[in-house]
Amino acid sequence: MRTVFSDIATVVHFLCKVIWIVPGFTVEGHRRRLADLHEHIQREGSFVALAERFLIEARKPR
Repeated sequence: MRTVFSDIATVVHFLCKVIWIVPGFTVEGHRRRLADLHEHIQREGSFVALAERFLIEARKPR
């Protein structure tokens, strides 16, 4: 899956909502990395995140 972020606010919103991506994420705790990412987005126009997702279905034996 390819996700394109065009601003740092969207990255922060995503990380706050999808809590399993970066467990324990806080803006204050990741301020320096967020600033670096913001600079990257300003320079390149976007940040592209790639991820694989799996659906695991479990059933109780009969």
